[in-house]
Amino acid sequence: TAAKKQSKDDGNGYPDPKYDINNDAILRGKGGNLVLESLSSTNTNAKYKYYQTSPLSISQASQCLSAAAKFHAAAFENEDILQAVSTKLCENGGSYHLKNRNPKELEQLQQTWDDIVSNIEDASPSGFFEVERIRNIGQRIYNVAEYVSEQLSPKYNEKFATIVHGDYKAMNVFLPLVDKDHNNDNDDDDDINNGYAHEPLLIDFASVGVGIGASDIAMHIPHAVHPTDLDNGGEEQLIQQYIQVFHDALPPHKRELYSKEEIVRHYQFATVDYFRFIVGRMWKGLNMDVFEKRRNLKNFAEFNRTLEAALAFIVRADKYLARIEEEMEQKSTDTNTCSNDKAL
Repeated sequence: TAAKKQSKDDGNGYPDPKYDINNDAILRGKGGNLVLESLSSTNTNAKYKYYQTSPLSISQASQCLSAAAKFHAAAFENEDILQAVSTKLCENGGSYHLKNRNPKELEQLQQTWDDIVSNIEDASPSGFFEVERIRNIGQRIYNVAEYVSEQLSPKYNEKFATIVHGDYKAMNVFLPLVDKDHNNDNDDDDDINNGYAHEPLLIDFASVGVGIGASDIAMHIPHAVHPTDLDNGGEEQLIQQYIQVFHDALPPHKRELYSKEEIVRHYQFATVDYFRFIVGRMWKGLNMDVFEKRRNLKNFAEFNRTLEAALAFIVRADKYLARIEEEMEQKSTDTNTCSNDKAL
């Protein structure tokens, strides 16, 4: 990534690197050692055994969200840590953060959405895209994008700030092998004592930085879990699991600083923010052939693999988008009322 940057001052008097990516001379004479351990369930010498899969069951996703909750709690409103993260890693964590994206994605969002509708409307349930708020969702997302991003972009010394993973999909988590959903027959007490029952492992921290923890959750849930499992309370169950573990992992004096209601609000904002990225980047050029090509690729989100999941994500984004629009309208009304009162 650094090789593609233009030379510019980073604010500390040091220019970003600029060099020919086809010339490896800068790498010659350099080196290092990596010590790696196999996490495969087939590694008979491994102390702990893990596996990866996608999509995840509610139980498996709960494990992932619990691990994320502890990760978020570890640096929650810790200014010393977050200042270092902001300076040395990323001020705005997340692969889909608006400031980390190509501006053209947002500029072209309405046209991209119109093209998507044109390409998949015939294969969708009759009337789905005839609903005005769905038909216009590209423009609606564009209208709220800046406000949504602002709400999810705390500085290192602001309320609710923590370290976010930034790319929290199913395949960036190694799950412990003992898991009833993995059909393991060896989950008795002896196996637990031998080290099989342990925490999931998070990998791929390329997008880590300062942010709101709910941004990771809003990516993980629709990315990793089949939409039918999120119906009938499944989504709410996962969110509550995250909140409970997060609060339990915080020091006692911080547990009242971030209410359940505020976490849920941030989750809804982050879902819309993530949807903006998916439409502008991952769904550009989407059609039924793309779904078919991705159907069995576990590293892709569920909504990139099947039309059913895509439509479910659209419905969920529309629901939360409507709440954001209502909040923005109310703030605008309050501002106008205040201005009129001052004028009087």
